[in-house]
Amino acid sequence: MIPAEITDETLAEIADPAKLLSVAWDLEPLGRWTERSATLDRLERVLRATPVSPAPPGRSWELELDAERAIDTGRGRRLEEAAALVERVLRDADPSHRTAIARALLARGQALSWIGTDDSVRAARRAFTEAASRFGELPNRDWQASALLRHGYSGWYQHGDLVVAEQLIAQALATYPPESAGRRAGALGSYADVLTDLGELDRAEAVLHEALAHFALHPNPHRASEVTWGLARVAAARGDARGTERLVREAEIEASRSEWYGTHIGLSSRLEGAELLDRVGLDDLARSRFEAAVEQAGEADEEVMQTGAVMTARSGDPWRALELLQELARCNWIEKRAVWRHTLLTAWATYRAGRGDAAPIAARAFEQAVGCGTVRVATVGEPDIAAALAPLAETVGSSIARELMLDGREVVVRLFGTPEVTRADGAPVALPPGKPGELVRMLAVHGHGLAVEVVLEAFFPEVPPTTGRHRLRQVLTRLRAATGELVVRDGDNLRLVPAWVDLREFRRASERVRAARGSRATQLAYAALALRTGPLLPGDPYTEWAREARDQAEFRYLELLDLVADSASVRGSHQEALTALEAALAEEPDDDERRTAMAEHLDALGRHRAARHLLGELDETASAD
Repeated sequence: MIPAEITDETLAEIADPAKLLSVAWDLEPLGRWTERSATLDRLERVLRATPVSPAPPGRSWELELDAERAIDTGRGRRLEEAAALVERVLRDADPSHRTAIARALLARGQALSWIGTDDSVRAARRAFTEAASRFGELPNRDWQASALLRHGYSGWYQHGDLVVAEQLIAQALATYPPESAGRRAGALGSYADVLTDLGELDRAEAVLHEALAHFALHPNPHRASEVTWGLARVAAARGDARGTERLVREAEIEASRSEWYGTHIGLSSRLEGAELLDRVGLDDLARSRFEAAVEQAGEADEEVMQTGAVMTARSGDPWRALELLQELARCNWIEKRAVWRHTLLTAWATYRAGRGDAAPIAARAFEQAVGCGTVRVATVGEPDIAAALAPLAETVGSSIARELMLDGREVVVRLFGTPEVTRADGAPVALPPGKPGELVRMLAVHGHGLAVEVVLEAFFPEVPPTTGRHRLRQVLTRLRAATGELVVRDGDNLRLVPAWVDLREFRRASERVRAARGSRATQLAYAALALRTGPLLPGDPYTEWAREARDQAEFRYLELLDLVADSASVRGSHQEALTALEAALAEEPDDDERRTAMAEHLDALGRHRAARHLLGELDETASAD
């Protein structure tokens, strides 16, 4: 039984190497690293200072101490030191030293997985597999489960195969013996991480509550903090801002009581808190935690750089975001499970910067997410950005994006720019000219369909009802012959087959913007703008049925651009504001207020001549008036 606290005085009373090793082993799953380190220090002093009884057959105190040191130095990312200790154990051990060899292999797997190259990861997986096998032969089910857990989490999850990771960690949980309920509870947090990334949010939450129930009976602040962080991740994945804030605060309070809060693990917690709060739009809270992390580790720290890039890419200056993301790419250290996010955010910043190559980058991000196990990795990890970029990725032929957009529907209908219809398999639908094609566009504008009488009034206003109905049947026959079952008659109503329609999505997205605030509103505004790829129904300029939809879309488009420009102005992102104002001015060329704002941003960017020219044009216009 491990006491609540192990002091130097307690350790001084222990001179038995076997007992000291047993204490160190028991402290490891509890996360009591300082006490574990002190215990191993005491073991080293005992082995150096006093004659000790020889180790029993199959044991070596010195080699087992080295193996434990290798595990701890690897966890602290002192990888060269860990590798040297592992090699010493494996070089000096004979086949009978099964415990030392198996523990050294576990340490090797952990250290190699942190290195992260393809070769090192393959070697790490071999080491974890062999360690689990050797632990099973000892037999020691606790250690066998631990090796399976680390194999799944470090060997597969961190490197982008979430499906295999879930299987291995589930196997680990089933391997823990009944008397190891505490160790199993500690492993549940890792399992929940994988389930959350896979989009299995209900399962992840259930797993975490199971762990909390255990720690309520057997307090362990370190492990309880990890569980609370897991619940915060689930809340953020659900878009629950209030729940995310509460859970991040609880996790921070719990973590601050832990001995490791001042280490790189504590830094990771601060950064994760910032990232989760930023994801749900709590700007000020996210920024305060990020600034605290910068103060602790400096702007050049890799984890600080990554969190800064993520937060900037979501809703900050897109050009700065691209610089940060490119710098991270050159570092070549991003975990493979996070590569899809790096690519998706690069596509997002590229789109927001007004560059034309966002679509293929987004398509690649969706492919990388599927490579992790499922596209839900992206739709749960960055739901708004993934939803916004899917229509762009679909334009370059991404079947993943198309499947994501359709979500069981039958066709994609685009009304902005050049109207077009695409089936679920990517095949284009050639709409016949005249009334048949117009009918499809008309029904696409009206999501719930239209009464036959309304269609007759629009198409054949000056003919008798019987004649109009006959002509409408001819229109439907021509349409069905050309496209198959695209329009469905339901009693006295006509509607499209289930369809994703860009105009409908644009309306929904712009409504969400009105209910949001801060960076969240900016992000959602860009998501709505991504759907507007050109003027609405340019081929139907004189149709009465399209007028209201066109006017409404135009108004919302300008409203969104003004919101983006205002947000960028507040943040001092002058090029971002200028890009939005230029797009708005292209729609309303005579808006003097926007021209004045453009001149101010040009001046702030050092483009003084262009600013003076623009202001001169305003003066000329005013004089002419």
